[in-house]
Amino acid sequence: MVPEFGDDRLAVSSLILADDMEKVATKNVGAGNFVIGGTRVRPRVPDAGKPVSFKRDQRVNFWMQVYNLGVDQQTHKPSATVEYEITNLASHKAIVHAVDSTQEMGNVGDQLTLLKSLPLRAVEPGLYQITIKVDDKVSKQSLAPTATFSVE
Repeated sequence: MVPEFGDDRLAVSSLILADDMEKVATKNVGAGNFVIGGTRVRPRVPDAGKPVSFKRDQRVNFWMQVYNLGVDQQTHKPSATVEYEITNLASHKAIVHAVDSTQEMGNVGDQLTLLKSLPLRAVEPGLYQITIKVDDKVSKQSLAPTATFSVE
Protein backbone atom coordinates (compact mmCIF):
# COMPACT_ATOMS: atom_id res chain seq x y z
CA MET A 1 0.00 0.00 0.00
CA VAL A 2 1.43 3.35 -1.03
CA PRO A 3 1.38 5.90 1.81
CA GLU A 4 -0.16 9.34 1.34
CA PHE A 5 2.18 12.29 1.81
CA GLY A 6 0.28 15.48 2.63
CA ASP A 7 2.00 18.71 1.59
CA ASP A 8 2.17 20.08 5.13
CA ARG A 9 3.56 17.06 7.04
CA LEU A 10 7.15 15.89 7.17
CA ALA A 11 7.28 12.35 5.77
CA VAL A 12 9.83 9.68 4.91
CA SER A 13 9.94 6.71 2.57
CA SER A 14 10.77 3.25 3.79
CA LEU A 15 14.25 2.97 5.26
CA ILE A 16 15.96 0.47 2.96
CA LEU A 17 18.91 -1.64 4.12
CA ALA A 18 20.80 -2.64 0.99
CA ASP A 19 23.74 -4.88 0.21
CA ASP A 20 24.50 -2.95 -2.97
CA MET A 21 24.04 0.74 -3.72
CA GLU A 22 25.60 2.60 -6.62
CA LYS A 23 25.03 5.55 -8.92
CA VAL A 24 23.77 4.66 -12.40
CA ALA A 25 24.61 6.20 -15.75
CA THR A 26 22.39 9.12 -16.75
CA LYS A 27 20.79 7.04 -19.52
CA ASN A 28 19.67 4.48 -16.87
CA VAL A 29 18.09 6.91 -14.40
CA GLY A 30 14.74 5.51 -13.26
CA ALA A 31 15.07 2.36 -15.41
CA GLY A 32 15.91 -1.22 -14.55
CA ASN A 33 15.69 -3.46 -11.52
CA PHE A 34 16.21 -1.73 -8.17
CA VAL A 35 16.90 1.68 -9.76
CA ILE A 36 15.38 4.55 -7.80
CA GLY A 37 16.11 7.86 -9.46
CA GLY A 38 19.85 7.93 -10.13
CA THR A 39 20.79 5.13 -7.74
CA ARG A 40 20.62 1.37 -7.94
CA VAL A 41 19.55 0.17 -4.49
CA ARG A 42 19.43 -3.60 -4.07
CA PRO A 43 17.60 -4.25 -0.79
CA ARG A 44 18.68 -7.05 1.50
CA VAL A 45 15.66 -9.23 2.17
CA PRO A 46 15.43 -10.91 5.59
CA ASP A 47 14.64 -14.55 6.22
CA ALA A 48 11.17 -15.08 7.70
CA GLY A 49 10.99 -13.71 11.23
CA LYS A 50 14.63 -12.61 11.31
CA PRO A 51 16.32 -9.25 10.81
CA VAL A 52 18.30 -8.48 7.68
CA SER A 53 21.73 -10.10 7.97
CA PHE A 54 25.15 -8.96 6.75
CA LYS A 55 28.61 -10.51 6.98
CA ARG A 56 31.61 -8.61 8.35
CA ASP A 57 33.27 -8.49 4.92
CA GLN A 58 30.28 -6.58 3.50
CA ARG A 59 28.92 -3.06 3.71
CA VAL A 60 25.48 -2.16 4.97
CA ASN A 61 23.93 0.63 2.92
CA PHE A 62 21.08 2.87 4.06
CA TRP A 63 18.71 4.60 1.63
CA MET A 64 15.72 6.80 2.48
CA GLN A 65 13.90 9.80 1.06
CA VAL A 66 12.55 12.71 3.10
CA TYR A 67 9.53 14.64 1.82
CA ASN A 68 7.98 18.01 2.64
CA LEU A 69 10.85 19.72 4.40
CA GLY A 70 9.85 23.21 5.44
CA VAL A 71 11.42 26.00 3.37
CA ASP A 72 12.46 29.21 5.11
CA GLN A 73 10.61 32.19 3.58
CA GLN A 74 13.68 34.46 3.71
CA THR A 75 16.41 32.12 2.47
CA HIS A 76 14.15 29.91 0.31
CA LYS A 77 16.05 26.90 1.68
CA PRO A 78 15.22 24.15 4.16
CA SER A 79 16.92 24.00 7.54
CA ALA A 80 17.12 20.48 8.92
CA THR A 81 19.50 18.07 10.60
CA VAL A 82 19.79 14.37 9.94
CA GLU A 83 21.16 12.30 12.80
CA TYR A 84 22.38 8.74 12.20
CA GLU A 85 22.81 6.40 15.14
CA ILE A 86 23.64 2.71 15.06
CA THR A 87 23.21 0.98 18.40
CA ASN A 88 24.33 -2.46 19.52
CA LEU A 89 21.08 -3.89 20.92
CA ALA A 90 22.87 -6.19 23.40
CA SER A 91 24.98 -3.47 25.05
CA HIS A 92 22.74 -0.48 24.14
CA LYS A 93 25.89 1.40 23.12
CA ALA A 94 26.08 3.54 20.01
CA ILE A 95 28.76 2.38 17.58
CA VAL A 96 28.06 5.18 15.10
CA HIS A 97 26.72 8.65 15.74
CA ALA A 98 26.86 11.26 12.99
CA VAL A 99 24.91 14.44 12.20
CA ASP A 100 24.47 16.10 8.81
CA SER A 101 22.84 19.44 8.10
CA THR A 102 20.98 20.61 5.00
CA GLN A 103 23.31 23.64 5.01
CA GLU A 104 26.21 21.26 4.30
CA MET A 105 24.36 19.22 1.66
CA GLY A 106 24.40 21.72 -1.16
CA ASN A 107 21.34 22.42 -3.29
CA VAL A 108 18.51 20.87 -1.25
CA GLY A 109 14.82 21.58 -1.79
CA ASP A 110 11.79 20.27 0.07
CA GLN A 111 12.82 16.68 -0.76
CA LEU A 112 16.03 14.96 0.26
CA THR A 113 17.55 11.57 -0.58
CA LEU A 114 19.76 10.06 2.12
CA LEU A 115 22.46 7.57 1.12
CA LYS A 116 24.97 6.21 3.62
CA SER A 117 27.26 3.21 3.64
CA LEU A 118 29.07 1.50 6.51
CA PRO A 119 31.83 -1.11 6.18
CA LEU A 120 31.27 -3.86 8.73
CA ARG A 121 34.79 -5.31 9.12
CA ALA A 122 35.30 -3.51 12.48
CA VAL A 123 31.76 -4.22 13.73
CA GLU A 124 31.40 -7.08 16.19
CA PRO A 125 28.86 -9.81 15.37
CA GLY A 126 25.48 -9.08 16.92
CA LEU A 127 22.14 -7.35 16.52
CA TYR A 128 22.03 -3.62 15.68
CA GLN A 129 19.47 -0.88 15.15
CA ILE A 130 19.86 2.10 12.84
CA THR A 131 17.87 5.21 13.69
CA ILE A 132 17.80 8.10 11.24
CA LYS A 133 16.29 11.15 12.94
CA VAL A 134 15.23 13.99 10.65
CA ASP A 135 14.64 17.26 12.53
CA ASP A 136 13.04 19.99 10.40
CA LYS A 137 13.91 23.35 12.01
CA VAL A 138 11.50 25.31 9.80
CA SER A 139 8.31 23.30 10.30
CA LYS A 140 9.30 22.17 13.82
CA GLN A 141 8.59 18.53 12.91
CA SER A 142 10.75 15.45 13.30
CA LEU A 143 10.67 11.77 12.38
CA ALA A 144 12.97 8.94 13.44
CA PRO A 145 12.47 5.71 11.48
CA THR A 146 14.45 2.66 12.57
CA ALA A 147 15.53 -0.67 11.14
CA THR A 148 17.19 -3.69 12.71
CA PHE A 149 19.97 -5.77 11.19
CA SER A 150 22.44 -8.40 12.30
CA VAL A 151 26.15 -8.78 11.65
CA GLU A 152 27.58 -12.30 11.40
